[in-house]
Amino acid sequence: MPVLDDATMNTAHTGPQKYVVMGAGEVGFHLARTLSLEGHLVTVIEINPLKQERIDEELDVFTVGGNGAHPAVLKAAGADSCELFMAVSSSDEANFTAAAVAKHMGAARTVVRVGVAQEVIADRRLYEALFGVDLLLSTELLTTTRILNSIRGHNTVAVEYLAEGKVQLRKIHLHEDSPLIKHRLRDLTLPKDSLVVALYRGDELIIPSGDDIALPGDDALILGTRDVVGQAERLLSLGRERIGSVVIAGCGSTGRTVADALERLKVKVKIIEKDRPRAKKLASTYPDFEVVHGDATDLQLLKAERVAGAQTFVALTGEDEGNLMACLLAQELDVPQVLALVQRAESSKLWERLGLLDVFSPRALAYEKIREYIENDYSANIVSLQRGAALVLERRLAAASPAAGVSLAEMNPPRGLIVGAVVRGERVFVPRGSDRLEVDDLVILFVREEEVDTVRLLFPGRDRT
Repeated sequence: MPVLDDATMNTAHTGPQKYVVMGAGEVGFHLARTLSLEGHLVTVIEINPLKQERIDEELDVFTVGGNGAHPAVLKAAGADSCELFMAVSSSDEANFTAAAVAKHMGAARTVVRVGVAQEVIADRRLYEALFGVDLLLSTELLTTTRILNSIRGHNTVAVEYLAEGKVQLRKIHLHEDSPLIKHRLRDLTLPKDSLVVALYRGDELIIPSGDDIALPGDDALILGTRDVVGQAERLLSLGRERIGSVVIAGCGSTGRTVADALERLKVKVKIIEKDRPRAKKLASTYPDFEVVHGDATDLQLLKAERVAGAQTFVALTGEDEGNLMACLLAQELDVPQVLALVQRAESSKLWERLGLLDVFSPRALAYEKIREYIENDYSANIVSLQRGAALVLERRLAAASPAAGVSLAEMNPPRGLIVGAVVRGERVFVPRGSDRLEVDDLVILFVREEEVDTVRLLFPGRDRT
């Protein structure tokens, strides 16, 4: 995937908006620059004097020096009256604190960027509720998801984690060889506990029936439990998943997340780690992997370790230059797929000039996600890309609910309402017509806007947080 450029993108809003960005690192700087170029009123909060100087010299924005978690600084930046407060500094704790204070002071919406992945999956709604966060995103999760999709050859363009990660929504792009284009939906045998809940055709959102056939270029929204959603994606996208052996160069936090996923897939993996203590720990953590202590920029080492026989080489060291060199060597050894993690924008431009297209930048991915959030009328859910035409709701089934004790066939929900999944204790499943809902079930609903009143009738209560 090419690194995103900084070309100006049109937002869905008319007239200038008031935005506050906390943190002038790669994400904050590029957000501030693009939003200001669009004519919006942008204020950047930055504690580092050198970064303040860069902002003043290069951007047409207001700058406030100081700690963004302090009310006085937030007040000076106008966070109390902004349309969106974006806490994207390198400190997770500062980002959460600043967002909570800004929301309390009057910010209409807040975005918080965090580095780690697991908390976003397991405790996203808790963090959102405690700190008043409207969009919580993890650069690590965004990056590892893109890397894994590339390794596996998937067409996933967006992922939403529900029920503490037990259920996933995946939006996938359909090519002309997809079975969903060649066959009616009712004629497909999808894996158990998965289903197609929507099709996107341009600006149109379609709730499919059994007789529907997708068209080339459509996007399909599939829902499934964590264990089977990948199988459903493979069936509907490009068929059988073929993953050859993978070499991971550098195995820090992002590398371990990628390694964890590959371990579950039973893939042959070789890890090359320069740090001896870390390599030793990795060897005990991943007993089925081959862990090599060495430098991935050493061509002789790569030859000795037969890296040329790998299907994919992933450079995830903490150094952009090291990743660049390692990938160039892997290309020289004719490794078919070469992927790399980069941090700095200037490194990204160098990669592009050298023709290394499979580059994953946490900065660019976070930037892309926040821009998407703004452009989609501040909708964080992937199914709301059609301006709120559909929603995903998580409801806890109360005893007073008319749906309690009723099978889906008896309920006969309208076409615009799909009971996508049920979490019952430790069991997670996609219900069929004969399945009955029980009190205290957590139900995940896919709802067209015009059927929201039906949800209030059948599933009274508040959305789960």
